[in-house]
Amino acid sequence: MEHERFFDTIYAPARDKDELIKELSAVMEMAEALNSRLDLDHILSRMSGELARIIDYDLGCLAIYEKEDNCLYIRHVYRPDGDTSFEGRFVPLEETNVVGWVAIHRKPVLRRDIKADDRFTEIMKEDDLGSDIVVPLIAKDIFIGTLNLGSYEKNRFTEFDLELVTKFSQLTSIAIENSQLIESHRELGEKYRTLMSHASDVIMLIDYSGEIVECNDVVCREFGYAPEEVLGKNFWLFTTPDRRDLSRSNLARVLKGEPAVFTEIPYLKKNSEMLYMDISATLVKIKGHPYVLAVGHDVTDRKILEERITVQNRELTEVNRKLMQLDRLKSEFLGRISHELRTPLSIIMAYSDTLIEDADFEIERDTRREFLQIIDAQSKKLLAAINDLLDLSKVEVSDTMLNVTEASINEIIKLSVKMVEPAAWKSGITIVTELDESIPIAAFDPQRIRQVCVNLLGNAVKFSSPGGKVTVRSSCGEEEIIVSVMDEGPGLDPGEISEIFENFTQLDGGSDRSRNGLGIGLRLVNHYISLHRGRIYVESEKGRG
Repeated sequence: MEHERFFDTIYAPARDKDELIKELSAVMEMAEALNSRLDLDHILSRMSGELARIIDYDLGCLAIYEKEDNCLYIRHVYRPDGDTSFEGRFVPLEETNVVGWVAIHRKPVLRRDIKADDRFTEIMKEDDLGSDIVVPLIAKDIFIGTLNLGSYEKNRFTEFDLELVTKFSQLTSIAIENSQLIESHRELGEKYRTLMSHASDVIMLIDYSGEIVECNDVVCREFGYAPEEVLGKNFWLFTTPDRRDLSRSNLARVLKGEPAVFTEIPYLKKNSEMLYMDISATLVKIKGHPYVLAVGHDVTDRKILEERITVQNRELTEVNRKLMQLDRLKSEFLGRISHELRTPLSIIMAYSDTLIEDADFEIERDTRREFLQIIDAQSKKLLAAINDLLDLSKVEVSDTMLNVTEASINEIIKLSVKMVEPAAWKSGITIVTELDESIPIAAFDPQRIRQVCVNLLGNAVKFSSPGGKVTVRSSCGEEEIIVSVMDEGPGLDPGEISEIFENFTQLDGGSDRSRNGLGIGLRLVNHYISLHRGRIYVESEKGRG
């Protein structure tokens, strides 16, 4: 009843009581209608319809403020005949037109006689309106636009109509604001869904406990899980066990506001395969709650390539080292060739020249015989060196070079001992044989195995101290014959053992070496034993032979 008396007092001259109640009812229905649906076209259509029920007007339009262009554009036009001309027209935000003036000053305007009012330039001259109402649309002190009603008649609108339109505008403003907010959220959600579905990188939203509350499809594809196996699970699902404590620490850092970038971090797929990622983690707040937004880029291929390059570089470095070593050994080898070939040849030439110059046979018979023996010994030494070089040139030849026949290994050993004994006697070295006479006849190349035995016995003698002992043994294993040669020489360091079967290796090598040889004997020995499908190895200690 208070409301009835209020409208009676102020508006009674323009409206009777029943009409006021009808208009109040229309306002309430308008409020209910505007809040029933929040899409903008529905709001504008219902507003026009409800206003037309209680106010007789010929043209209604609503202009929306465009902040980016700093102007208004007419979003909705209503005429009883359905004509929507002027929709989409832009209105400059200037005081020279009534819409711009209302927008700038945020005050309503009632013009009873438009033609008699020269304050504004008309923007809809085509309609030749007689009177109009223009009110601002404002929600929470934010300007949204203007609501305009026009009539072809002068003095068609009253202060009461202005008040009623203002009430409608307040309701409309709130509804439009809600609609725009929902539309903004809808657009944001659509952008979010588009980003999540089209991103090529892993995207996860993780809460303070490490639980994955949201992720895109790439997470499932990369790690091999179904969505229900990921959402709601802890981030440690992908973390390698040895990195979980570090991952918890990193999560805590980011939750404190420290953005972080982690490179080439290893993660585990569902099938236990390793995956490497570069991760960018940032703190975000949603409704006041902290979350970590983690974006990961798969760098597994890059990591594998880097590892391959590292391995290849390491291999190239090793190959380069070996090439340098081989180059050094070849230089030493050429020096040995010069010495081993030139020395006996020089001796042969010197003694030969002496004998040739002795045309009158002045040299005694015994001395002449001694010279010839020296020439013979040096010739054999020269021939042995040349044969070693020839054998070395064939060292990569297959086992077709072997002349396999049945022979006794013990007989080969005895023959080899006889060949080495003269050199041993000169140094006062004793060669002891311990042969297993039960060893049966076997199939092998006698010449090559003799070379092996002679080489091993010769090395043992060469590297033994004067007065020492060299022992050669033979024994029969289950499926093999074993021959061992032992000396009492200086022995080898463990690191030297692996080198002695290489080409050109002589452990006292160099220009000042104390023992003769080309350094290829053991390489040939190793090759000949390999051709016989056998094996050769060394057991030695420094100082113990």
